[in-house]
Amino acid sequence: MNKTRIKSLVTLLDDDDPQTANQAMAELLSIGKIDSVISSLQESSAPKIRMRVHQLQAVLKTRKDRSSFAKKLKDNDTDLFQGLTELHLQWFDKDNSREIHDSWGVFLSSTSDWQPDSLKAMASMMKDFGYKTPDSEEFYPEYFCVGAVIDEYIGSDFILCSLAKLAGEFHGIKITIVHTPFGFGLCDSSGIMSFPSKDWMTCMVKNYSSFVVWPNSKILRLTASMIFFSSMIMQNFRYAYSAASCLCEPGKDNISKILPYPFGDK
Repeated sequence: MNKTRIKSLVTLLDDDDPQTANQAMAELLSIGKIDSVISSLQESSAPKIRMRVHQLQAVLKTRKDRSSFAKKLKDNDTDLFQGLTELHLQWFDKDNSREIHDSWGVFLSSTSDWQPDSLKAMASMMKDFGYKTPDSEEFYPEYFCVGAVIDEYIGSDFILCSLAKLAGEFHGIKITIVHTPFGFGLCDSSGIMSFPSKDWMTCMVKNYSSFVVWPNSKILRLTASMIFFSSMIMQNFRYAYSAASCLCEPGKDNISKILPYPFGDK
């Protein structure tokens, strides 16, 4: 698209008709690499242009953040709690990360009274705290959003495993998350396992080494997928788009290949 076309679209940002201005904003965003163009207009003397340029910059920042986070989802060393926090904000977009970290800090402080020194002790603690999986096959996004799970004590088995694993690390307990016929569970180096979906039952499993350990990146991608699917079921397509954006590989995947018709190709 040539400079004349971009200039014409910028002019339309000052249009009194919101629909015309919104269409111009959408076309500018579709061009890509317009940061320098709109940056030069952020202090424009025209109030409407200035306001809409700030809106464009907010959208571009969000896209950049999602692109950066999508890369993290492929890195096994990505911080698990920070990743879960960012995914929480894809659904509860009015929350902020500080609130989630504050809730996590309160949770960790409460675990200090227990001083768990083993997976069995950790599982007993989580059970006594009241953390559990849903009673039915309900599929709500809240069950995959770490802040909501911490505060409401109910969540999917792999999110509960993540909380217990992180709490274990805080207390010097090395445990991993694995997937089994019982769903997701926790496992230590001796073969002791615990399953949130079985009321935090613990047992010794002889063939524990046959279960695949799930790294942070895989847990985070599963979380994003579950938020996406539950958003679709509830027909909250704005949030579905947000979660799907995290799953797309920057510069390669086309989100239209993920979203259903009429929002995408599926």
